[in-house]
Amino acid sequence: MIDTPSYPGRGILCGTTGDNIPFGAYLLTARSVSSQNRLLVVEDGMIQTTVRDPSLVIDPRLLIYTAMQRVGTTLIIANGDHGELAKAGLGNGVSLPEALAPSCYEPDEPHYTPRITAVADRHGYILSILRRVDGECERAYWEYGWQTGGHAHLIHTYRGDGEVLPSYSGDPRAIAVGCTAEELPAWIHTSLDERYRLASAVWLLDGSGRIAITNGTDGEAQWTRLN
Repeated sequence: MIDTPSYPGRGILCGTTGDNIPFGAYLLTARSVSSQNRLLVVEDGMIQTTVRDPSLVIDPRLLIYTAMQRVGTTLIIANGDHGELAKAGLGNGVSLPEALAPSCYEPDEPHYTPRITAVADRHGYILSILRRVDGECERAYWEYGWQTGGHAHLIHTYRGDGEVLPSYSGDPRAIAVGCTAEELPAWIHTSLDERYRLASAVWLLDGSGRIAITNGTDGEAQWTRLN
């Protein structure tokens, strides 16, 4: 199982399964009624957040966004609208740090939620976090090649629960993935604390176009094949 804090917030996991399938995954946990109102859906070849009950939405700007999308054969994963900056920049041939230069942590005082991003292609993946440190925006990037045999790296927005949520600190954590691609969605989803787990998505990067979305505390993965 993935060893996460009880409340990791939103997370990104990239690596290979035990049967050597490269993947990217997005993890969504929530505490507030407004945040727990969300789910993940496939729309126009992308994985997006949406809401079950629009009447419960207070401010949609930090709740509704594209979580997983492609530019060419490159997968982009993000916990907010900065994913659009990454897509536009990579589409114009600039680096991820250049693409994310206009962005920073979220303006949700007092938490200042970090913005996390992953970019994955046939060569490997880059993980990024933009977080508030001593009142400034710290920008960190890590680059990894694909490793066979179930090796992955995890990054998430918070390092635990609290009245003021503490931002994730340190480098991405190395995660051993012992399950197959078919088992991966359930393995990820059940690793999350059942009090907070909300939704998760897996995007296989083996050329099959297969994705799996799991919504709800006890939901089952729904597999879809994108063109």
